[in-house]
Amino acid sequence: MYTTTMSGYGAARQDTGRDYVLLIYALYLAGFFTGITAFVGVTLAHVARRSATGLKRAQLDWQIRLFWYGAFALTVIGLIHLMVAGLGAITGGLGLVFMVVPWGLTLTWGIFTAWAVVRGMYAALMNRPVASSNSF
Repeated sequence: MYTTTMSGYGAARQDTGRDYVLLIYALYLAGFFTGITAFVGVTLAHVARRSATGLKRAQLDWQIRLFWYGAFALTVIGLIHLMVAGLGAITGGLGLVFMVVPWGLTLTWGIFTAWAVVRGMYAALMNRPVASSNSF
């Protein structure tokens, strides 16, 4: 989104950062299918955060926090998956019944992450910070 300001030499366009923030959200959504675009998005967010202020800074903070919480959650889910697979190997396959636990956690993570991205996109489109961004 651009705002127009009047200077002594005519109208100038000033970037508020909304398009950049929405691009990062789009990269996060594409990350559900490709994986690598989420890394590109968080890298762009970290680079832009250095010079960002106000609303753009709040949105970038939310995006960075969302990525790192997701990376931590997927690491924990992956470890649980390995433990259940090991249990299946020890019990001759019987323990694989518990594989529904990491599958359910992965589904829950996916739903929560999609909700958080949509919530952030909506806030960006409304030119507002993500509500209660200090608590996830």
